[in-house]
Amino acid sequence: MSYAGEMPTSEEFAAAGLYDPVEHAHTGRLELLNWLDEKGFSIDELVTAIAWEGLQSLTSDRWFMGGERLTRDEAVVASGLAPDDFDRFVTAFGIASTDRESPPDFARSEVEMLAGYGALASMFSDAETLSFFRVMGSSMGRIAEAALSLFLTDVEAQHLSSGGSEFEHALKIDEATGMVDELALGLGPLLRRHIFQSVQRSRQAQLGGIERFQFRYAVGFVDLVGFTEIAGRLHARDLAVFIREFEGRAHDVVTEAGARVVKLIGDEVMFVSPDAAAACRAGHALMEGFGLDDERVVPRGGLAFGEVLVRSGDYYGSIVNLASRLVDEAVPQELLVTAELADAAGGCVFEPAGRRMVKGFDQPIAVHTFVS
Repeated sequence: MSYAGEMPTSEEFAAAGLYDPVEHAHTGRLELLNWLDEKGFSIDELVTAIAWEGLQSLTSDRWFMGGERLTRDEAVVASGLAPDDFDRFVTAFGIASTDRESPPDFARSEVEMLAGYGALASMFSDAETLSFFRVMGSSMGRIAEAALSLFLTDVEAQHLSSGGSEFEHALKIDEATGMVDELALGLGPLLRRHIFQSVQRSRQAQLGGIERFQFRYAVGFVDLVGFTEIAGRLHARDLAVFIREFEGRAHDVVTEAGARVVKLIGDEVMFVSPDAAAACRAGHALMEGFGLDDERVVPRGGLAFGEVLVRSGDYYGSIVNLASRLVDEAVPQELLVTAELADAAGGCVFEPAGRRMVKGFDQPIAVHTFVS
């Protein structure tokens, strides 16, 4: 038995079921165990981590969720919030326990964050505040998932496929975890930039009046014909690469055209702009097609222009529905637009494409095909 301050021996690690001299001779397990011991982890903690295959992630888990933890009741008191408000804020931000058997606990920094947003919420209505918090929570969740995917794909998968040691694996995880603070610091300037751009778009699109719900936007959808069939035959790695390239191209060309990607829905991208011509440029750039080895998926798109309801970063109304339905009316490689959009898109060239009965609309819709 090792004494306080002494590093456990390999025999003690072996006795705890953490180390086998033969099985782990070339895996870096002993180096990893010694490193974790230096970090202050006990043998009991190491044994627990082994049970759920989290030995290499112990330092990152402690970094994310270590330190003093408060129960829900303790956190409510420390936050100064009413219990009901605290619970609603926690749910809206997407804070949950990964263990269904127990509720989440909270770090001091999380409690301070909830208290700060509680004070901010006093400026706004309860319903609108919760709606905003849900957007924040879901957006942060997506950023977190994307950050993890970046590490798993570009670092962990390559390390495992090359036969790297467990100790080197742990060091890579520890290094990546240390970058999270830098990521968080960079979110402030980026948020200010995006709020500024949102304000600018809103000024261009607002219709006047007192309420600030209805705005005039060009709304576009482009989807990939044939993607579902091809995706079903792709290896997971090839599918991941294709999705990355599709989403990357969609984001880049729409942004460069002066429009905004609202969301990606599988193989479809939705984008908006208060400038109808910019929306046409974005749609046209997306229409250049995507090749995949010897098979192809081809895009088609729809654009409409008019009044929309803007809520929580998304857009609603008959104009949105119409743009989405026009995608179904378009043939592959065609960008079909409404007459209203064609009239508003100065400098663009269109060809009349007749009138179409569009699902969900009682009267035929006059449409044009974008040319240039």
